[in-house]
Amino acid sequence: MEYAASPFEIKQLNDAGQIEGIAAGYGNVDHGGDKMLFGSLAKTLAQRGSRPLPMLLHHDLKRPVGAWREWQERPEGLWVKGDLTLATRDAQEAHALAKSGALTGISIGWKPTGSPKYDNGARIIDAAELFEASLVTVPMNDNARVSAIKSIGGPRDIEELFRQAGVSGRKAKGAATAAWRTFNESNDEDEAEAHAAALLRESAARILKGL
Repeated sequence: MEYAASPFEIKQLNDAGQIEGIAAGYGNVDHGGDKMLFGSLAKTLAQRGSRPLPMLLHHDLKRPVGAWREWQERPEGLWVKGDLTLATRDAQEAHALAKSGALTGISIGWKPTGSPKYDNGARIIDAAELFEASLVTVPMNDNARVSAIKSIGGPRDIEELFRQAGVSGRKAKGAATAAWRTFNESNDEDEAEAHAAALLRESAARILKGL
């Protein structure tokens, strides 16, 4: 079995343990020299049907931490959504490490099928069998991001993200309030999310620079 890892950025996190994001990036060459193509996992996903995909910690078969229950191949990569089983010790550990930023990637366990192809030194993967997707510390693919661990329910959730990053209480509260107000003042949900995300990025950059 081989591995293809993608870095993730935790944008939203609370105690529910729900997580979603891109598990394998498509179209770019990872640090292992592989380039996975859109559609490369279509056959194995179809064969899986509705059976959950195992969520492991560090590809350790003895350390399952949850299950991925939804997935979809998108142009940017394989999107997955699942739940950490927080009743277990390993899942609690994974959740805590994710909150602290110690876990920095999602990695899939897979093997290529068919004849190998190469382009400018990169191995082109147009068909592969998928076995699991793990939370890991060291990423290999720079083309993926986890978009959510649970959803933000209010300004306090946003404030907590800043606090976890070491931002002082006053600055964290001000930035969170502004971001939440921007999100809720728009009638267009996609536009609101884009504005809120931009404001979060700008606020984080200014706060961390001490402005």
